Amino acid sequence: MKRGLLFIEEAIPELIFSDSLEDVYGIILSLMDKSSVFERHALYARGSASPENISVLDEHSPKIVLDAAKAGREAGSGSERAAPVIVDGEVIAVIYAFQKEGQEENILGIIAELAAASIKNMEIKRKMGQSEKMYRAIIENAVEGIYVSTLDGQIIEANQALVDFFGYENKEELKKAGIHETYVNPERREEFVRTLMEEKKVRNYEIEYRKKDGEIVIGNEFASLVGNGEIIQGIIHDVTELKKIQREVEFYNALLRHDMWNKNQVVMGYLQLLSDTGLSEEQNIFIERAKLAVRNNISLIEDIKKLFSARSRQAEEVDLDRAMENVINQLLHEADKKGISIYYMSSGIKVAGIPLLEEVFYNILLNSILHSKCRNIHVSAIRKKNLCRIKIEDDGVGIPPEIKDDIFSRKVSKSGGNGLGLYLSGKIVKMGGGSIGVKNRVENGNIKGAIFEISLPIQNDFKR
Repeated sequence: MKRGLLFIEEAIPELIFSDSLEDVYGIILSLMDKSSVFERHALYARGSASPENISVLDEHSPKIVLDAAKAGREAGSGSERAAPVIVDGEVIAVIYAFQKEGQEENILGIIAELAAASIKNMEIKRKMGQSEKMYRAIIENAVEGIYVSTLDGQIIEANQALVDFFGYENKEELKKAGIHETYVNPERREEFVRTLMEEKKVRNYEIEYRKKDGEIVIGNEFASLVGNGEIIQGIIHDVTELKKIQREVEFYNALLRHDMWNKNQVVMGYLQLLSDTGLSEEQNIFIERAKLAVRNNISLIEDIKKLFSARSRQAEEVDLDRAMENVINQLLHEADKKGISIYYMSSGIKVAGIPLLEEVFYNILLNSILHSKCRNIHVSAIRKKNLCRIKIEDDGVGIPPEIKDDIFSRKVSKSGGNGLGLYLSGKIVKMGGGSIGVKNRVENGNIKGAIFEISLPIQNDFKR
């Protein structure tokens, strides 16, 4: 750097860390005071100015200063020059100086550009500070536990919700303990990190943690790798109470189903004994109706059990042809008794793993066999992009208009059944990411049967 510019380099660090316009202007004037480059100098700024050393830039300012402000570039010639300080396209100040002979002519422009850069940097820092405050306020007020940690378990940052979740007094105490101290099973930490390294992110990842006082809590975690893959950002949702409630519900349901099943079997046994005691024809009719009610109760228990099973069970990819053939074989006897033929053409399609998918096909086909008064049932499947569309079509009486919109809800029940078959089918399909619907087949204005349509995903892209 030329000798006359060395004093500028010394002022750069101080300008970078300036916090106000007054600071920037003061540093610039002090810089010019100390230099041997200028005989005299001044700074003219828009708005209010310090009465001591900063003049107001207005119509009373020297002509050379006004020329520089108006043109937005240096004005003057020879030793007397004026350079504008421009920030975001606006002239906010003008630096005037009379340089000594033999000095670099561009030195005043360099100082003006340095002042503009310092002011711009000051604004950026202010905005960043505001953004950081807003970011920290959001993090600190979040009800979820939020953290940043290293792969080896060192906590870099944590919000108050996470501190409360683990039962520590403050962030510093939690940071000192580290992530490893919070795991009930240390091997889960290794598994968690290994999954993160492979997938780059995890979600709905349930982990048992141990609080500072030893209490076990359950967290549902979403986390991802950031930076160079060495930092973990994570959010932990406390699901401890939810899991307790779910376990209690499952327990009481299992207990209720067990007791109901046993009592129904006892009732069925007594009814059978009673029917063997030489009852009249009318009495036997009453007995058979009682048996039917018990069988419906048993069927209801099984349906509820299946519905709960579908929520927790994970199924592998389903070969549609094999599943449909299994169901049709199970129903051939019922279809033959009604004089119904079932037709299915192999499709070669495999769909995403959906628990109890065969139960869906079974319920729909059984519904057609028992209630449609049809002679034929045609089943087909085609692939459309990432979906498999399955159609189960009969040539019966169709679906009554008054129940068509509610056929997959609990509102509908068929005589002789508990009404959960189609409701169960709808729940299973929706839980598997598919859709199900029904419409009547109409020809020449007449209903010629019902068409059940099921759309299933070919592939399940969700990764735990």
